[in-house]
Amino acid sequence: MLLRIAMLSIHTSPLANPGQTKDAGGMNVYIRELARELAKQNILIDIFTRWTDEQVPQIVQLAPNARVIHIKAGPLAPIHKDELYQYTPTFARHIDEFRRREGNRYDVIHSHYWLSGVAAMRLACTWGIPHITMFHTLARLKQQANPAATEPPLRLEMEQRLIHHVDRIIAATADERTQLMRSCGGTDQQVEVIPCGVDLQLFTPQSKKWAREQLGLPEEQPLLLFAGRLDPFKGPDVLLHAARLMQKKTHVVIVGGQLEGDRDLEQLRHLAEELQLSSRVHFLGARPRAEMPLLYSAVDVTVVPSYHESFGLAAVESLACGTPVVATRAGGLTTVIQHSQTGFLVPRNPGFFAERLDLLLSDPELAARMSAAARSSILKFGWESVASQMRELYEDMVEEGRCLVAL
Repeated sequence: MLLRIAMLSIHTSPLANPGQTKDAGGMNVYIRELARELAKQNILIDIFTRWTDEQVPQIVQLAPNARVIHIKAGPLAPIHKDELYQYTPTFARHIDEFRRREGNRYDVIHSHYWLSGVAAMRLACTWGIPHITMFHTLARLKQQANPAATEPPLRLEMEQRLIHHVDRIIAATADERTQLMRSCGGTDQQVEVIPCGVDLQLFTPQSKKWAREQLGLPEEQPLLLFAGRLDPFKGPDVLLHAARLMQKKTHVVIVGGQLEGDRDLEQLRHLAEELQLSSRVHFLGARPRAEMPLLYSAVDVTVVPSYHESFGLAAVESLACGTPVVATRAGGLTTVIQHSQTGFLVPRNPGFFAERLDLLLSDPELAARMSAAARSSILKFGWESVASQMRELYEDMVEEGRCLVAL
């Protein structure tokens, strides 16, 4: 069955470098790599995203059978995602105009994040095709993880509307599926578990000594890594506070953000100064994807102190490189990390992180056991397997639609 899939990602492009902006992270990697692997399986993928840079061509060939298509909706410039809802009707209309100009017919529409889901609801109705969505993060679950943070009422309302209208919801883990059903109203038949993936060819263990030499990092000191968006929800500040409490004088490598003019990064610099850690904290900014295996291999531990993660891509990539992970006991991280075997899961508190990091860095045998077990623990998350599961879901949805038409 030759399928043509329309993917929607209005607020961030799969071409964006993870960690470079607040909106560029694991979701970008997920969409890009999933599309590439589905394309290898002879599925035609068009990814629609908002056009924000006139220097970027409207159509970028991501891979044979996979394209990224930039759609005009609002100003041809980056804007905050909280301002994007008003442009979702325009986004949907221009996607449909593009489809009609090319004479295409899509079999399934697959939206990512709630804003894309809003636009996709319109298109699924117009085109008469199944709508699959993946929220990646849900406002209600974020609020449960961090009650002090508020989410826009509009987002809460539209996520609930989506849950009641879409044909299928993709959850990255069984835990997320349970939360979608218990807290958000998803149904047993509606929510499917298909994990996120990792590029097992790119993310492989490398010599720690060689990696540190290549990156110019201290060769003899313990190194901890934070990699991701410098969003308070991700908790890079928790890592800095933990480093201050540790008995081991570790160095901290922070990968993400812009080295100049980045408010979040500057706040972390100030915090490092206040904690008297400046000489031991290395801000590298967002790094090219191809460099990340070097970074994971160079450090002793990757630290993921988020309030919540639907999956935890940085944790999976680190384990693929043979590097243990210490992370918050929350969300998908409890599925990815095997506590006491490939890392530690702790409450989101600097003291708990400091205690487990000290333990791991002080016990070379324990660290070696975790490192040896890390990669084999996540082989099931290879992209070929993930894409095959997604393809089967697409095919099932198309068949269900045909049965309904026949009735």
